[in-house]
Amino acid sequence: MPALRQRSVRSLANRVFETIRQARMLAPGDRTGVAVSGGADSVALLRILESLRDRLGIALLVVHFNHKLRGAESDADARFVEDLARARGLECIVGCEDVSAAAASNKWNLEDAARRLRYAFFERVVAEGRATRIVVAHTADDQAETVLAHILRGTGPAGLAGIYPAVGSIVRPLLRERREELREYLRG
Repeated sequence: MPALRQRSVRSLANRVFETIRQARMLAPGDRTGVAVSGGADSVALLRILESLRDRLGIALLVVHFNHKLRGAESDADARFVEDLARARGLECIVGCEDVSAAAASNKWNLEDAARRLRYAFFERVVAEGRATRIVVAHTADDQAETVLAHILRGTGPAGLAGIYPAVGSIVRPLLRERREELREYLRG
């Protein structure tokens, strides 16, 4: 691996470590659920946290929510995440709900229904004592998209804050990182 690329890969993990430490997102002894969708951002997050596990003093497990929105593809994502966790020797907790049905019955839009059900699942995992924190892979790119969407909808000052780094048991240590850096990390 070229020296510059190797330095970039190392510095990403170190930046994430510093973000977690400075914001006190995780504490030694935390049983940390890593929300893995199967996409590049969440797989990179899992690998980064694995590399930092000993420095942070945390235990890891994988959590995955199957939204049932893409039929067989959604089920394949769930199997991929279960296989990934198994290959890494990690426990995997999978939740599943019919987001389309929930959206229709509650008169929510699909995106809102997916978010509500996914975060309710994460909160259940914590409430059941299976994890103390859930770490999600929102990036600086997600942050920018969220703020832009809020502006386009006509938000007030509160909406300009975008995605918060920590809310309850949910933490987002990648909000300062770009998607491309995560993909580079995975290639490293």
